Amino acid sequence: MERLHAAARSEATPREFYRRLLAETCAAVGATGGAGWRRVAPERLEVVAELQSDSAGVPPSIASRRDAVLRAFAAPQLAPTIAADAVGVESVIAPIADAAGGGAPGHGAIGALELWFPSSDSSTVQQGRRELASTLAAIAADFHALTELRERRATAGLQQHAVDFLRRIQQPRDLEGTAFAVANEARRLLQCDRVSLLLRRGEQWRLVCVSGVSRADRQSEMARLAARLAEDVANWGEPITHVADRLDDADLPTRLAATLAEHLDHSHAWQLAAAPFSFGYSHLRDERVAGQGGERSSNRCDLVLIAERFDGAADDAVLRQLIEIGELAAPAVARAATLDQFTVRTMLAWSDRLAALREPVSRRRALWIAGGIVAAVLALIFVPATLTVEAPATLAAAIEREIFATATGSIAEVRVAHGDRVKQGDVLIVLTDPELALKLQQVRGEIAAAQERLDALAVTRTDRTLRDRETEDRLPLSAEQRQLEERLAGLKTQRQLLEERHAALTLRSPINGEILTPDVQTLLASRPVERGEALLTVTDASTGWFVNAEAAQRDVGEILAAQRAASGDNAEVTASVRLSGDVAQTYPAHLMAVSSAAPLAADGLEDAVPSMRVRLALDGEPPAEARPGMAAAVRIDCGRRSIGYVWLHDMWATVYRWLTF
Repeated sequence: MERLHAAARSEATPREFYRRLLAETCAAVGATGGAGWRRVAPERLEVVAELQSDSAGVPPSIASRRDAVLRAFAAPQLAPTIAADAVGVESVIAPIADAAGGGAPGHGAIGALELWFPSSDSSTVQQGRRELASTLAAIAADFHALTELRERRATAGLQQHAVDFLRRIQQPRDLEGTAFAVANEARRLLQCDRVSLLLRRGEQWRLVCVSGVSRADRQSEMARLAARLAEDVANWGEPITHVADRLDDADLPTRLAATLAEHLDHSHAWQLAAAPFSFGYSHLRDERVAGQGGERSSNRCDLVLIAERFDGAADDAVLRQLIEIGELAAPAVARAATLDQFTVRTMLAWSDRLAALREPVSRRRALWIAGGIVAAVLALIFVPATLTVEAPATLAAAIEREIFATATGSIAEVRVAHGDRVKQGDVLIVLTDPELALKLQQVRGEIAAAQERLDALAVTRTDRTLRDRETEDRLPLSAEQRQLEERLAGLKTQRQLLEERHAALTLRSPINGEILTPDVQTLLASRPVERGEALLTVTDASTGWFVNAEAAQRDVGEILAAQRAASGDNAEVTASVRLSGDVAQTYPAHLMAVSSAAPLAADGLEDAVPSMRVRLALDGEPPAEARPGMAAAVRIDCGRRSIGYVWLHDMWATVYRWLTF
């Protein structure tokens, strides 16, 4: 009895418990066999376990035994009864009361315990057998009560887990959050290593979430294989399970089995369970597990859950639990997938904002926000501000002169250096032109030869003997003399021009000023030059300073409008200049001119839009830090406008151009 009481408190199955009870009873009291009955309906019984020794007689038929058990259920107080037959076997039937339900007569019996003994006429023996059967039935009733208690506790725990699961997956409103909650909660409830959630998008399957990962890499090999497995499982329409040391997938279609094998080769999972779900079909568990053989559903599958375990501990209940979790999660995922569409998501966001306005606090807040917006708009329209145009610039002296090469040749001598003060007419550079020198020498020689011939003709005309020797084939002396004189005049003119060109090889300063070109000696010494090439820059900073700004073309309209307005009022467009070497101070300036054309080279058509040259003059004394070529920043005052126009005129121009052009 102690061993049977211990067995009643164990977590054995009813079949295991009754087989042990019958075995212990037969061994202890000499019973020849017995059976355990379970009541599945008021008039329907089924045998849970049966034991019969080889030396026992032939028991009654199953039909007569069932009738005897039903009659025993009707006995007062569910007392044990004895039924004897002609083959020497005596059956003791003890109804098992429903300890959890109170054991009402006739209807409180949940089963019966049947023991077979050799026939006996002794009333004492029969009474002892009844008491034994009654005690064993009480132990069996305790077993059923404890089993039902454990099941109810497990059911209550599952219900609590289900409630917690539903509460967690219903909190997110977006698809990513819902899928993340489903995958991670399913992993916790299944106590597996990884749960993957895949959704159908059109005709393609996409891995939405993997438990334990904040964002799944949909371009990985694992995502590709999981999508293929989900597609094949959805097409098959039934849940599948696989354990590494079993052959449960032997009856799968060829394509599904190949896809499963490829996925397992990549993931190395010891146990895998996958179940498809439809957003409009929620009876998957009843048809797949309980039915075992029902026809597959033709509904389109929209969701597939894949649970994987990587250790060697297999759990046979993981597929059933996965299906239950999927049935709970499918409506939440379907809702999130529907709300995740762009138009629906946008409408819901605006709906939430409008619904919040119904609250008093939100309404007041909305009124304050609306008032603030109106005040800001009015301020942008009516509050004036100064419109300024900023542009990069370069500082330059008022008078600058470039020294150009007057001939093609080479530089013979450089007589100045960077920063030297020069006066007007000072020699700066001496050029050499060998070709010019050769031409000048040739012309001089021709002039000397022509002069000698003229002198010879003069002698000839005074000598009568030579004059009488003139023949018919020779020109008269007067005509030859006249020809030589004309040629000599042309040669002298040519010599004068060549001498002027030779004098121009000496480059002189056109103004009083300072050499601006850096490193003159290294740059120009013994260097070949081309005619018209710029060699030096001479600047006179004492005449004042100018600023050459590069204004963007989009700002030129504002500058020209300010210039026209200032011309009408006989005023000047003012500006301020800040030098790069003196950022702590700004200098006043005024607008002189705006370039009438934008420089655009043929080889720069694909570059950015060129800027417009704006020339400004610095007012007052020039700053001590000023140097020609120094970088500066210019801010031109273009008049008073509304603060909204000052801040947003670029954006307004872009929008207006986009709408009208």
